[in-house]
Amino acid sequence: MKRLIFALLVSGAIAPSSNRELRPLREEMKRLGVRSALVIASQAVDDRPVWSPDADVLAANVDGQWRTIDLRSVHLEKQDWRHGQSVAVVKAAALETRIAESMIRTWARAAKFGARKVTSRDGTILELKQDDLGTSFVITKKGEKAETLWTSKLENCHSLALSRDERYVAFICELNGVIVTAL
Repeated sequence: MKRLIFALLVSGAIAPSSNRELRPLREEMKRLGVRSALVIASQAVDDRPVWSPDADVLAANVDGQWRTIDLRSVHLEKQDWRHGQSVAVVKAAALETRIAESMIRTWARAAKFGARKVTSRDGTILELKQDDLGTSFVITKKGEKAETLWTSKLENCHSLALSRDERYVAFICELNGVIVTAL
């Protein structure tokens, strides 16, 4: 892993940072006290996000090219987003700029997707509800009251992708990019 990170630093695929260690996404989110992270910042995401089978890597088609982010090796920074709510933003990561489309098709075969709604094995419903020109992200655990995590006023969010281990859900917010939320 250290060799991979060094190669990515040398190639410029990840940003070097003094005294900043790359850590797993969940660890970084916990460190910052956030539940969601903008992992691929781009207004040009062309297709739904796709998880690797082990849920360690997330891929997105940006400007017609599939990019991946290794979520085992990231550095996040906390920022304000969605009416004062906090979100983490990737500041450094083990990024690969390309992945073969055949690999994406393989990953997608075992994936659980939904344009605006997806349900986990335990019955948790994850929804991106359209409200005029905005979107609300709502999580309803089986037998519990629905929880709205945030509401946007002028942004369309869609294309939910549940990780195979069901620890995360990724989706596109058109003005920001690919968001990952820990469940």
